[in-house]
Formats: sequence, structure tokens, C-alpha cells
Amino acid sequence: MELISVDSVMVYKDCNIGSAKPTKNILKKYPHKMIDVVTPNEIFTVADFYNSSKKIIEKAHLNKKIPLFVGGTMMYFKLLQNGFHDMPKRDNEYRKNLEKIKSKNQKNFLHSMLKEIDPDYANKINMNDEVRIIRALEIFNSTGKLMTNIFSIKQNKLLKNKYDIHQFGLVEDRKRLHKNIEIRLNEILEKGFVKEAESLLSKYTIKDNHPLRKSINYKQMFSYLNGNSNLKTFFEKALYATRQLAKKQITWQRSWDIHTEIKESTISVFDKELEKIKSRL
Repeated sequence: MELISVDSVMVYKDCNIGSAKPTKNILKKYPHKMIDVVTPNEIFTVADFYNSSKKIIEKAHLNKKIPLFVGGTMMYFKLLQNGFHDMPKRDNEYRKNLEKIKSKNQKNFLHSMLKEIDPDYANKINMNDEVRIIRALEIFNSTGKLMTNIFSIKQNKLLKNKYDIHQFGLVEDRKRLHKNIEIRLNEILEKGFVKEAESLLSKYTIKDNHPLRKSINYKQMFSYLNGNSNLKTFFEKALYATRQLAKKQITWQRSWDIHTEIKESTISVFDKELEKIKSRL
């Protein structure tokens, strides 16, 4: 097997405790691709994940290994199946210009800019979602293409059309799940999450629009460290956000062709399916 992490936070170095990253001993015994890929000074995009995944899959097959993607960033899983549109790389100079424009105008001015260019796409996204707004403006500036038109183009080379894909979801009953989420959050604090977050802020320049500042646990902890809340409020908000994420993950799984069973049953199904896959290699 070739294990590949599907986690939008574990890709960042030094984000260990808050992301519940596997320990060094576990990673030594069971190496994972897509962990500790970049530093928090950089932004790891969905395009980076998709392009890296394709290369990992191809290399794994050459080595007679089965790629096994594990994790909980459901958007990444969806991307793997549905493909990714070829888009230009980040234009840092243009982004700097947008930051200047933003600072000189009223709130949501960039969203207004996008609405003039591509009203359909602008209406589909939150006016405070600067990551998508800036990316849409950037792509239009570089290529003259609208995000609405880009997303309407049918993808011909999808992974689901190229490979046999088997999906498995490990789930628990809601009460047990919520209890485990609370236990894990307490463990994260006990392991020194406060110090880790302090270290990240002092060691790296993490911009306001960085995905890490919006990720669960780190978002709430950075707010606490900035004096916007106390530790109790951090815990309550992080706990709520994690439970909401778990709920969304379950909703995602229900909409896919996926084995979703109680843990013990899923492991049994997985073993049987794995034997079938091996027989075809």
C-alpha cells in the first residue's frame, strides 16, 4: 500500500498537535505521502494536492502498490474524482495590487469587482470568501476566462474514469463520535497546542488569507492568542466547529458511492475488497 494523507492542514510543517498529525513513530512505521509538504509561509492549494496526487498514484502503480488515500478533507476527495480544471499559477504581483485596491476601498470591494466581471460566480460564493474571489480575479486577469465558464467545461480525463476507485467511510454513532471529539480536543491541549500555536506565529509569517487561519483549532487558537477570547471560549468554539465538520463529512459520504458502516463492519468490508483488488494486479 502507498498511504496518502488527505488533510488540508497536515500538509504544513510544524502543524502537528492542532491537526492531530500522526506521531513521528507512527509515520516511521507507516509512511504517508502529503504530510509536511510545505511551511506555513506558503499556501498549499487544491491544485497542488490534485497534481501531486496524480504523480503519487502513477508512481505507486509502477512500484506495484495500491494508493490508499486516508483523511477527512472531503473537498480533496471530491476533487480526486471529479478532476481539476487547468488553471494558471498564482500571480503574486497581481495579488499585491488587489491588496492595495482592497485597502483603499470599502469592505467587499473585491467581491463587487468580481460581480461586474462574472456575476454568476460572484453570486454563488460568499462575499467574504476572499480566497475564491481573489483567485477568480487573478484567473480572469491572466487568461480572460470566467470561473463560471471554466467550471462548466466537462472534464475528459477524470481519475474515476481511469482507475477503479473503492471508497470506505469509518463512522460511529453520533453520541460516541461527539464524545471522542471532546476527548481528542482535551488531548490536543494537554500535548501543548497553545505553545505550538505561539511558535507558529513567531516562526512564520502567516497572512490573514492563509487557509491555516481558517482551519479548525488553529483559527480558534489564534483568536485566543490575539486576546479575542479566553481558553474556555477557545474550547467551546473549537468543539462546536469540529462537530459541525464531522456532520458535514457524514453528509458528504452519504452522497457518494461509499461503504459507510460502523467501524468493525467497514474494516471487514475493506479487507474483502482489498483481496479483490490484489487479485487484479
